[in-house]
Amino acid sequence: MPRLMPHNPANLPEIIRPEIIDERIADVEALARWLDYAFVLPGGFRFGIAGIIGLIPGIGDIFDALLSLYIVARAHQLGLPRAAITRMLINVGIEALAGSVPFIGDLFDIAFKANRRNYQLLKSHLAQPRRQHRHDWLFLMLTLALVILCIALPVVVVIEVARHFR
Repeated sequence: MPRLMPHNPANLPEIIRPEIIDERIADVEALARWLDYAFVLPGGFRFGIAGIIGLIPGIGDIFDALLSLYIVARAHQLGLPRAAITRMLINVGIEALAGSVPFIGDLFDIAFKANRRNYQLLKSHLAQPRRQHRHDWLFLMLTLALVILCIALPVVVVIEVARHFR
């Protein structure tokens, strides 16, 4: 029987086989894969060890966020624009904040896959920097508008309720 070489991606099972990627971001792809989509459930749903780490009360989501920041740091090392770095940090923050909610947050964490999103952002910036830069700014403007709406709407409701009870 021929001996399988562990470093040869063709010899790995399909669920953990890395895609063909730029050598500069091979470490990022590997981390994103293991954290977010290395394993497959029946029916094709993928998950990674981040979903398992997030189940540890108190420190799971913090540890997951710290691992996720490695991808952001690599993007910074590779010279991605500030808008892209900010977008990546927002992804990590969304996953960390939502993941901190018991049970439902863990399900969100498994479904959101911030590491995969950040890897895709990094890959897109390396392939088409100008096009992706426009997408980053659009995302940041929409995120800012949503945050303002989430803050302003409750304030307006409280003011209207207060006027009603005068």
